[in-house]
Amino acid sequence: MFLTDVKLFDIVKKQFVYKLKAFISVFSSLVIIQVIGMLLSMNGISNYYTDFNGQSLNISIYNGNLIIIFTMIWAFISAIIMTTKAYRNDDFVFIANRMSSNISNMCFLLLASFVGGITAMLAGILLKVVMFFIVDEGNVMLTMISFQELLLGMIVSMLYVLLFASLGYLIGILVQVSKWFAVIISALFFGYAFLGINKDGEAPLIVEIFTFYAMESSFGFFLLKVILAVCIFLFGSMFLSNKMEVRQ
Repeated sequence: MFLTDVKLFDIVKKQFVYKLKAFISVFSSLVIIQVIGMLLSMNGISNYYTDFNGQSLNISIYNGNLIIIFTMIWAFISAIIMTTKAYRNDDFVFIANRMSSNISNMCFLLLASFVGGITAMLAGILLKVVMFFIVDEGNVMLTMISFQELLLGMIVSMLYVLLFASLGYLIGILVQVSKWFAVIISALFFGYAFLGINKDGEAPLIVEIFTFYAMESSFGFFLLKVILAVCIFLFGSMFLSNKMEVRQ
């Protein structure tokens, strides 16, 4: 018998607010990661050079793809860190269980993905503006995008970041269940990356996964694919987490 009824929603809300304050450094690292992505992108993601009749032409293309990739890596690593024992013990400040802890973590990852996706897209635009003023060759061409395209880009970026965050969370939980998963997952990934490449220097499975998401032309199907994958990763994480002992 309890003196007061503790509702799951209230516990999750308190944990979420607590994690917003405790994990504020996660967003500081996001800024650093995106600035590094911008600096590396200033060299151009692709460069073309041609020489014809003594006239040389050098074309450099700039976009924010590298910033988005860095943001996905940031989300992946941040999600893994959230599952470590030091961070999980913070949940015991409250009257909590595995479910409330996982739900508050997922809410935080959702918010982090939202922030990461939007800032990555805006950082890509900032990069183009900066390059417009830095490169004074007189032959700079800017590609203009509409508000609808910008909004769609933000949503797609957010979905990619969320996909990697949920994958990182699942891997983090797996490692907490058994440290052997850290060895097994690393061995499988790097073993396949080095030994599974074909004569073209490509890893077919990784290429297939990349094509499955990145080459989807329909936004509706892309959204469905990402949501399904995120649900599988997060529900799998909750299922495995519930099997762990308290304070494991």
